[in-house]
Amino acid sequence: MDIVQSDTITDIERGEWERLVGTEHAGKSFGWYRAVEDSGMRDMHYIFLKEEGHLVAAATCYPYEEEFLNVKMRFLEVRSPFGTASGLFSVSPEHIPRILKELEKTRQGVDAKGILVLELRARESTFLRPWMKGYNPIRIPDDTYIDLNFADFDDYLASLDASARRSVRKTLNRAEKRWNLTTIFTSEFSVWKETAHRLRGYLCNEHGTPRSHLTESFYEALEKYLKDKAELIVCLKDDVPVASGLILNSRVLAVHKLAGIDPKYKEFQAYFIMYYEGIRKALQRNQRKICFGPTTYEFKEKIGCKREQILGYARLGNPLFQVALNFYGRGLRFLGKTF
Repeated sequence: MDIVQSDTITDIERGEWERLVGTEHAGKSFGWYRAVEDSGMRDMHYIFLKEEGHLVAAATCYPYEEEFLNVKMRFLEVRSPFGTASGLFSVSPEHIPRILKELEKTRQGVDAKGILVLELRARESTFLRPWMKGYNPIRIPDDTYIDLNFADFDDYLASLDASARRSVRKTLNRAEKRWNLTTIFTSEFSVWKETAHRLRGYLCNEHGTPRSHLTESFYEALEKYLKDKAELIVCLKDDVPVASGLILNSRVLAVHKLAGIDPKYKEFQAYFIMYYEGIRKALQRNQRKICFGPTTYEFKEKIGCKREQILGYARLGNPLFQVALNFYGRGLRFLGKTF
């Protein structure tokens, strides 16, 4: 069994990566990690475990500061950058102890105080639980999604209660006939990078989340490495871009994330328009599911979203801090501002 620590995903082949992690979620894809690396937005580290020449387990991680007990602390975060997808993969649970041992070496190498294994769905958490000795389970804000079991957009609207259905139709009607709002989907990131960066900046400043303010170089890297799966949704009023968001597509799944909006135009409800048009587009593409991430749960539930519990595990290198985490972590919804 061979173990490799690396700072680039290119130390393995795209095909073997896809055989391990699958192709359903573009946020786990080879191209996504290449874009993150190329942009320099995260200091990526990888652990690859091979058996008889085949990739059987891997971890993707990076150091980042989080607030714990009102103190800024450097953690090694194990997940796909920018949330919504796990960064720990294995074909068998027997490989997990070796991966965790290597993660501890990485933690020490980047001088982090602890390890956070994040973005785990219930089945992923259950898969890992027997091996996570010394780690505390933690809660992360729920993800939201819609199963797209509808013939078309009208069929989707018919699934909503009468009040929500009227609200969606009223907003779309106003957008078209009164506000002159239009929506485009584009993979021409080099054309729209400045616009998307500016619009995202407004929302990051409002919510205090500078870590997820995508740089223009990141959008350029998406066009280079993931143009077939990544795109921007841009909402315009009278040809002026007022809102945008990033969409990651696979054959079956659309993941909407990292939106931005110009606060001067909030009255025109472009933020909501992007949800409605995103659902319409996913249905046209025959995708089976659309994910909208955490926050704004009341609105999302009105438009048919369900909530999915997201979990994680935390371990601190200092035993005293770990005791504090044992006490502090009970019932805690952790890292609420990491997106």
